[in-house]
Amino acid sequence: MVLPVNPMNLGRMEKRMALQQELMAAISHEIRTPVARLSFALQLLQDILEGDSVSEQQQRMKSSCKGMAQDLEEINDLVAEIMTYIHLEDGGPRIIFQKVDVNHILTNMCGQYAPQNPQLSIKVDPLLDGLIIDAEPVQLRRACQNLLGNACKYAQAKVSLGYHIEGDFCVLRIEDDGPGIPESDYGHVFAPFTRLDESRNRKTGGFGLGLSIVRRIAYWHGGRAIAGRSETLGGANMMIRVPVHQPKDTLPGPAMPDPADLSV
Repeated sequence: MVLPVNPMNLGRMEKRMALQQELMAAISHEIRTPVARLSFALQLLQDILEGDSVSEQQQRMKSSCKGMAQDLEEINDLVAEIMTYIHLEDGGPRIIFQKVDVNHILTNMCGQYAPQNPQLSIKVDPLLDGLIIDAEPVQLRRACQNLLGNACKYAQAKVSLGYHIEGDFCVLRIEDDGPGIPESDYGHVFAPFTRLDESRNRKTGGFGLGLSIVRRIAYWHGGRAIAGRSETLGGANMMIRVPVHQPKDTLPGPAMPDPADLSV
């Protein structure tokens, strides 16, 4: 049974969401200035404490400064994530679709993350040859990197990258052999600031915005993000389902000749 939606309630919800986004943007902007000042002061203090002869008290101060620097870096990362999310949520980026080689994106990411995670086996599954889709390459790569970064945090030993075709859609998938996601959480794992398991988040870090950004990027491609269970590895199977082809009027046309090259 489908219940009717009250237009007045819908308008209130939209206003409330807009106010929340404005508030998040304002807070994020205001945080940046004091964080920058603290970072500068902390760097000066660390420079003062550097030296050949360091007392026990200075050593403790240096250790505290290191922890403070990590905290400030985490705040900066959070602000950057919030601003990215707001940009994607509020009207979205200017999408210019291009011809993108899916194999190229996945193999490049595998080559980037494998050396950073030597304890893991990160491999690309055998792929279809020469699959070209219409996508915004920077945004699509970012979404895939967010999923791969999560997989590397939670995997025990193996991470697998691949894709398959479902009708007119390409489904990019990143699987791991970690603890996975409870089926009851599939529906809201992409919601902003979602914390499924507090112990996992303390261990792995993150702010709960990475998957929300993935969802919005998929949305602006006319697709969606999907969470599931990996049949082969037993952990999470995170997917981005996007159209293989975009409408022709959304693709860049041929370059216009320079006016200087036109004969009169």
